[in-house]
Amino acid sequence: MKGSVQNSRRGLVHLSMVIFGLVILLGACTVEKSEEPVEGDKVVEPTPSGKDNAGESAQSEHGDWHAPGLVDRSGAPIEVPAPGPAAGKTLDATDFGADPEPNSHDDAAAIREALAAAEPGDEVLLPAGTYDLRSTDPDDESANIVLRSGVNLRGEGQERTVLLTSFDGEEDSRVIRGSGIHDVIVSNLTITSRYKGPLGDDTDDNDAGGGPMYGIFFGAREGKASSRILVENVGIRKFERHGISVKASREVTLSGNHVSEATAIGPGGQGYGIAIEGLANQHNPNATNDSRHNVVIGNTFDGRHLRHAILLQFPTHNNLVAENIIVGSRLDAIDLHGEGEYLNEIRDNTVIGGHRAGIALGNPGGSKNKHDASGPGNWVHSNNLIGNRQGILVILGTPKTLIEENRITAGEDSKAGIEVRNAPGTLLRGNHITGGIDGFWAIQLRKDRGSDGRGEGIPSRIKIEYNVIRQAANGIKIDAGQDLSIIENVMEGIDGEKLRVADGIAVSRSAQQSHPNEM
Repeated sequence: MKGSVQNSRRGLVHLSMVIFGLVILLGACTVEKSEEPVEGDKVVEPTPSGKDNAGESAQSEHGDWHAPGLVDRSGAPIEVPAPGPAAGKTLDATDFGADPEPNSHDDAAAIREALAAAEPGDEVLLPAGTYDLRSTDPDDESANIVLRSGVNLRGEGQERTVLLTSFDGEEDSRVIRGSGIHDVIVSNLTITSRYKGPLGDDTDDNDAGGGPMYGIFFGAREGKASSRILVENVGIRKFERHGISVKASREVTLSGNHVSEATAIGPGGQGYGIAIEGLANQHNPNATNDSRHNVVIGNTFDGRHLRHAILLQFPTHNNLVAENIIVGSRLDAIDLHGEGEYLNEIRDNTVIGGHRAGIALGNPGGSKNKHDASGPGNWVHSNNLIGNRQGILVILGTPKTLIEENRITAGEDSKAGIEVRNAPGTLLRGNHITGGIDGFWAIQLRKDRGSDGRGEGIPSRIKIEYNVIRQAANGIKIDAGQDLSIIENVMEGIDGEKLRVADGIAVSRSAQQSHPNEM
């Protein structure tokens, strides 16, 4: 685990990444929301560094974070601290009255009693079996089990120890909750519910649902974040909103978990596999509940009944999403949700057969929750994206995204390998794109219609360089844009057109043509 996180920083020594990080304007972490639609092809720019509406410095508001991923303010790589194995006693929950036989009496009270008896450094063990959670914590009616700092909760295997909750649609219900806690491991078990109804399959259905709202929930308490948490080898299914929710917390590592079978995938936050969130109005990296340095690594997702597999939302920053495998998400599989998420690293993930984008930056939201742009400086690289509608999608004014060295294979229903709309300063470099039929384009730039006037505009300051497009239906299509450059992209085995540029659009092209198939 430690080695995987350390290896995630190898790319940061790449000179190009350092240069890219230096030009990021952190004052641009939010996008101005215009009350009126944008006229014509006007580009919607992020709020510039300088003075905000209150006359204060936007740069100081966001601190001095400059480089993406697991780094400190100076840009130096860090190792996210994780709790170690229990060094104290092992308390067996069955000694406190928990019964591992299915359909027994309430086992939640016995598990809570074992946790209360533990000291920091101890662990509570749930031997193989099924534990029926029928009651809630006396001090928190929303949770079956409330975690304590320094006390681990361990089962005997993801398929062997099962927590079966009786929650069924109760608002904010959580099987396991930790608020303002630190140094805790939850491992080797499955969380599910008694829900017997259909699983979520309609992204517009507001009425579906059942089971608990959250499988595991970590948040702040009295302004203090949860931190130094590890959730490892946990299965979560039959939940309504989030399988694992991490809100206003930091240094939470989620590794080797499997999430599936949401009971609803409608608008308003249903059916998210793992969600990492800041606070909606939190723009201060110095706050004790600033959301950063969380790690989502090596998890698997059956996306047939998930709206999004992995979601980052609100001004959460400097997180790592890596080495996850996602199959068949109903909307964008890895989604930066259009609320100012910035300087996150998304790398080495595999996304297969998504109904929408494999990775998306920016989201319009819905009628209730209106979103727009993600923040600046996100780094999307080295991902393997197969058979999604778009491999990567950047929209609604999301600025300064670096998209490089991704491997994108189109399927029969794919529309674009990389699609860029209003996304000022986006750099596409060294990506390998193949496949597709008919109207598929490896790279497409197009006008962004926005959402109710938010984020409308055209691509601007876009660089497309050193990409390799082979055995693809079509190459690069530019329907809109300004200040665009195309440099030394390799095209081989293209069935249709290599390059189509709409009338009236000026594109700067490389003067060097070292290969007959380079653009």
